[in-house]
Amino acid sequence: MLNRLFPLLLALLFSSQAMATDWQTPLEASGWATLTTHEQLMGYLKPLVDSSPLVEMKTIGTSVLGNPIPALYFSQDAVFASQREKKPVVMMICQQHGDEPSGKEAAMIVARRLLNEDSGLLNKLDLILVPQVNPDGSDKGTRRNANDMDLNRNHLMLSEPESQAIHRLFLDWRPEVTLDVHEYNAVLERWIEAGYLKDADEMLGGVTNVNIDPEIIHFTRNIFIPETGQGIVEDGFRFHRYIVGEPFEDGVVRYSTTAINDGRQSMGIYNTLSFIIEGKRYGNLTNEIEKRTKGQVSAMINFLRTTDRHAENMLSIVRQSRLGIADNSQSLIQMDYFPDPGKPTLNFPVFDLNSWTHTNRDLGSFKPSVKVKKSVRKPDAYYFAANETKLIELLNKHRIPMLKLKNKQESTTETYQIKHITDAIDEGKHAFVVDLEKTTQDEILQAGAIVVPLDGAASNLLPLLLEPESNYGIVSTRGGGKYRFKSFLSEGKPYPVKRLISIDDLNMEKSE
Repeated sequence: MLNRLFPLLLALLFSSQAMATDWQTPLEASGWATLTTHEQLMGYLKPLVDSSPLVEMKTIGTSVLGNPIPALYFSQDAVFASQREKKPVVMMICQQHGDEPSGKEAAMIVARRLLNEDSGLLNKLDLILVPQVNPDGSDKGTRRNANDMDLNRNHLMLSEPESQAIHRLFLDWRPEVTLDVHEYNAVLERWIEAGYLKDADEMLGGVTNVNIDPEIIHFTRNIFIPETGQGIVEDGFRFHRYIVGEPFEDGVVRYSTTAINDGRQSMGIYNTLSFIIEGKRYGNLTNEIEKRTKGQVSAMINFLRTTDRHAENMLSIVRQSRLGIADNSQSLIQMDYFPDPGKPTLNFPVFDLNSWTHTNRDLGSFKPSVKVKKSVRKPDAYYFAANETKLIELLNKHRIPMLKLKNKQESTTETYQIKHITDAIDEGKHAFVVDLEKTTQDEILQAGAIVVPLDGAASNLLPLLLEPESNYGIVSTRGGGKYRFKSFLSEGKPYPVKRLISIDDLNMEKSE
């Protein structure tokens, strides 16, 4: 009997010793000295995944330079997301910006922990973890991808293979909860001149675009962010809700953008509980990388713990809000941050360079309130000519259903005539104001023309994309400017996307 057991015991001993070594990440194995390359990441993930039935790995796309983008699917169930009626699907993406490596390094540790001491977090949720969205930028230490595109400003135009892969993944699963993991640079000249640095180790932000269901925004701000932050603090890190800007002359401090071209709002606009984490970066890629990585691990694990505690409620909130997503008659196409007389300053953690201490300071120039500047009534559908192939291609990337007219038909349309375009400032960045005139008329719609109804999951998104006055649309997006539809705004000419008052009597078929 002992002769038969001895080889098994020996194999188990060597196996446990191998696990102790093999599951150490490349960064940990280097003594926290050398960042993990894409090749090393793939080499780490494959045996980790092979070791456990709780996770599988798939390639969701490739980068500009042909590097695979892996996704890890964690579940206690035999079939991933087979318990959607009880378990929310959570999606985490890391390192969209190549010069923000701590999210990727943390993701490898989180993956290991989910197969070991934190496997209980998979009892009430299923998780898709993308450790690295931008492998090309990561290996070169640059923010942008190999096409010189900021991927976190490309979630509207979807010109890049990496952002396309993320949106295919999102639309395949429609997760109830998403998290985009980033870093912010705390070493900034104007802050140093004022004698202090931003000193939050982790900042967590939620959706801010007020087209998103108010219940989602309320739960995000008042329950999820504070609870997750408390867990991060208990782990020994300084925490704050995510802010941007600066409190100095001509500066503004506000919560993050309302634009929908980033990874958080582009998914939140589907009434998703969508978040962004910004870990503190100390000026360069590797400085304090151990502390940065451990801070990101804390943020990601506490994010999952909060989801675990509220899984049933979060599932209910998202489900109900998505059921009513097409019911809103108004689309809020312009908004900005404004001061709140009741909150003139923001108390924020800083490192005081004069006393060399961690402290808090009340920051001025604080604009905490999002207010609507322009809204429009939603039409039944949008209508444009079949030769607008660039627009059709974009809508296909977003998987927005389109119909086409079987024959010439008469209908009532609303057409925008572009009169003037004036430069403006929105959220502290260049924008423009469109002066237009809207006319309503009965006209003959052409056979084969495209009709885009607003009765589906993208009901919140479509007016923001297609309205000419939208701060967030195809004519105004700040991300990937060369791809935006500048020709659609020509003074003295009609805007080529028209509004249909009703499509009930139109004879249409699915557009391929």
